[in-house]
Amino acid sequence: MDASGKFIQFIRRRSLWILVAAIVISVFGHLIVFFGLPFFSLGSAPPIPEDLIIKTELRVEPLKKILLTSAPKKKAQPKTSSSISADPLPDSNGEGVGKSGALGNQSGQAFRLPESGTFYFDAYLDGQILQTAQLDWITEGNNYRLYINIPYAVVGPFVFESRGSVDAYGIAPSIYWTQRGTKPPRFSRFDRDQNGAGKMYFSEKPEFTPDLLPGTQDRFSLMFQLASLLNGSDQIDEAGSIRGIPVVDYDTLEMWQFKSYGEKDSEDIPSLGKSVNRHYALMQRESSPYKRQVDIWLAKDLDWLPGRMRSLESNGRVLELVFKQRAPVDKAKLFN
Repeated sequence: MDASGKFIQFIRRRSLWILVAAIVISVFGHLIVFFGLPFFSLGSAPPIPEDLIIKTELRVEPLKKILLTSAPKKKAQPKTSSSISADPLPDSNGEGVGKSGALGNQSGQAFRLPESGTFYFDAYLDGQILQTAQLDWITEGNNYRLYINIPYAVVGPFVFESRGSVDAYGIAPSIYWTQRGTKPPRFSRFDRDQNGAGKMYFSEKPEFTPDLLPGTQDRFSLMFQLASLLNGSDQIDEAGSIRGIPVVDYDTLEMWQFKSYGEKDSEDIPSLGKSVNRHYALMQRESSPYKRQVDIWLAKDLDWLPGRMRSLESNGRVLELVFKQRAPVDKAKLFN
């Protein structure tokens, strides 16, 4: 082959590589435009609202035990001293005394688990809509399973699962795990004793075994704990009140303080139209470095289950789930 032939062949090969590179860059660029980068953000976290910054030590209310009821609340009806009810009646503070299922005789705050169901959400990342997310909530006896799957193009789904039971303080997770795409799952294990205390164990930090406080929740079970308390009595957590909940993530155990904005008629959950909702927002300590901002909207029409969830990470990424529809759950498929 003469010199001119070799030169032409070189040009053709180089052109082919340029074409392939251009196609790859174009596809990657379109994925960024439509879906964003799943784990990175070029933005910075916005400032925290002033009313959500903790500047002084807060008075922490002592943790209350629960009074478990198994039947849905009914509309109030006149009762006489001779009437018989399977459910104990809460007093004006949402507390009562009576049988509490597997928990035995116990005084405490009225508490009822939401009914099982499958919930579908529109999922957004940095304002860009992803595919439909699915949340499965199922209870059987005093056991529960919470499973969330958020599909994401290219990198695979974000998956969260919490399993556990109900103890004297409410929902008691025993295992919580998360997985992002093809990355290995991360586990948090709750080793509880008969009093609800114990030790925490983390796959990400095997040497870190903090004491487990009674009533400790994971990032997602905490919403169902709030829903169960509101199902027991909607007279709790008035606007401006603050509720402390010990919360576990994949490698931390911290006391999260949630500010309640009370009960309001709003359209914060578009698919429900104007409806009665409760908004809770995570507060941040002024002296602590920013970690994340969490907002939760619980819907009365959904047994106070979450109708909207928004998590703002320290890197500026915003993940949001907005309720779309509800369907019956397949118990045989979920409990295995």
